[in-house]
Amino acid sequence: MNSTYSDVRQDVLSDVAAYTGGHHTAQSIAEAYNVSDSTIRNRWFPWLKKVAPESLLKSGKGYTDLARTLFCEFAEVKHSERDAWVTDAKARYSHEWASAGVIEGELMPDSVSSALALRQTQNGMMQQSIAEELADLESFVDQLAVTEADFSDAELASFQAAGQRRGMMRYKLELQAEMDTYGQLKQRRMGSGQ
Repeated sequence: MNSTYSDVRQDVLSDVAAYTGGHHTAQSIAEAYNVSDSTIRNRWFPWLKKVAPESLLKSGKGYTDLARTLFCEFAEVKHSERDAWVTDAKARYSHEWASAGVIEGELMPDSVSSALALRQTQNGMMQQSIAEELADLESFVDQLAVTEADFSDAELASFQAAGQRRGMMRYKLELQAEMDTYGQLKQRRMGSGQ
């Protein structure tokens, strides 16, 4: 593949609106590369659609500036290097429209891009809320450590005993619920086998 296309060409702007501008006919592009307009439409254009969504390549009955640029590149690609060109061109150009609602070569409907934007905002707010709650919890733990230092040894022993008692009761309740559920399920299984 021609090494002059290792960087994104200067005449392709990063704004997606620039891709949809222009109105280049198959005939005018064909004349520029000394091929027939049917070659542009039927043989070359399918290769361009592998690089970018058709909606960014066609505008009305003509081709966009992006399509013209890609046709210009494609005209110099050897037949055996076309697949490599598609991969290379997609890598060079896809980031240009990815931030404007295009994912993996497909335009997202407005409702989807709006939903994704809302989801990103909600995730950001949730992360901020989690960070604030975590800071509050860390502050509480620090205050608890200071408070515990003020308790007498007898009070600490009393708190520990109460915690142990609650722990044992919780364990007993959990174990009893587990055994009851297991027994019911086992009885049901044995009852359905008869």
